[in-house]
Order: sequence, then C-alpha cells, then structure tokens
Amino acid sequence: MGLSRKQQRRQELLDTKLLRPIRPTSAGGALVVMTGALAALWLVLGIDAALGHPLLELGIKPRQLGGLPGVVLAPLVHASAGQLAALSIPFAVLGWFTLTAGLRYLALVTGAAALTSGLVGWLAGPSDQVIVGVSGVVLGWLGYLLARALFGRRVVWIAIAVVVALVFSGLFNGLQPGVREYEFWGSQLASLVVGVGIGAVLHRRRRTRRGSGPLGGRGLDRRPKA
Repeated sequence: MGLSRKQQRRQELLDTKLLRPIRPTSAGGALVVMTGALAALWLVLGIDAALGHPLLELGIKPRQLGGLPGVVLAPLVHASAGQLAALSIPFAVLGWFTLTAGLRYLALVTGAAALTSGLVGWLAGPSDQVIVGVSGVVLGWLGYLLARALFGRRVVWIAIAVVVALVFSGLFNGLQPGVREYEFWGSQLASLVVGVGIGAVLHRRRRTRRGSGPLGGRGLDRRPKA
C-alpha cells in the first residue's frame, strides 16, 4: 500500500533534514569544527616532537628576515605538550563561542589577531627567542567576546563574557611584561586589543537621533500618549 501525499511530503522533509550538513555556526557544528582544529594542532605537535621539533624553525624570529614566515605559521606550532595543553581548553571554548557568533566573525578576529600578534612579536620581541603558539589568537577571541558584551549590551553576551573572564582569568597573566620561553607578552596584549577593537566596531549600538524621524521628535520610537 502506497503512502499518501502528506506522508510522502513528511518523509521527504525528514530525508532532507537527515542529509542536510551541520552548519559550522550551530552549536553542534562549532563543536565539531573546534574539536577538529584542536586535534590538528595536537597532530602537528606530535609529528614535530617525533622528528625533534624541526618546525620551531617556522616560528617568529624577531627582526630576522628568515623569521617573517612565522608571522603566519607560528600559531600552528608549539614548543611542547605543556604549552599546548595550557591553551587547549581556552582555544576550544573561546573559539566555540566566537564561531557560534558567526563564521565571518571568527575569520576576521582570528586573522587580525594572528597577524597583529605575529607582527608585534617580530618587531618588538626578544631577539634571542623564537615565538610560537596559538596564544595570540586565543587572546584575540577573548577580547572580542568581552567587547561584544560591553558594546552590544545583550544579557546573554554579558553572561558569556563574565563566565569566560572568570574561568580563563589565567590568560591575563600572559599580558604582564616578562620573559617567557617561546611567548611574548607584547604580542598577546596586541591581539587582545585588536579583538576588543573588532568587537567594538561590529557590535557598537547606534543611537537614534532626536528629530530624525519623519514626524520629528523621536521618529519611529515616538508613541502616542495614553
């Protein structure tokens, strides 16, 4: 016995939902993306460690022409399991929150933070040190989430910002001046500032000017008195 038209339509909708790919900006899709990205970083570290860490040569070498490629490649390389382990949970969680905000937000903040962090490290980092790690990107995401809450003023965004600031308060230790192996505090500070700047520009609320509406006064916000 064949299916009725209504049942066929319902089955088609069900099949479409099953075949529809998971959006990367959905909660589940973002989880898959960030888990995959984190696994890739650990895979790179594992291969590099097995070979004796030759990829450290791809890190940022301040004020050396040979160290310029590190501006782009340094976030993919880590000096030890301890360095990456300290960043893994912040990377996954802050990246997840940023990705669920929108793919373009993640791409913009990630690219700007990585480049700014790398350039500052190359220009101002210690000359006898190689700088590697994804900490600059993570601080950029943190700055973006904090600025989004401050300028967007939505309850959910504010709650997220408060939680991540408290849970990952240890990230702010990296902003204190001092010499740390394979990291530069100036790079992390610069990426945090860039993240804050992007969040401020993208989520700043625009106020309606008085008299801007077609009837003067408060325009469309004007309501008749009871």
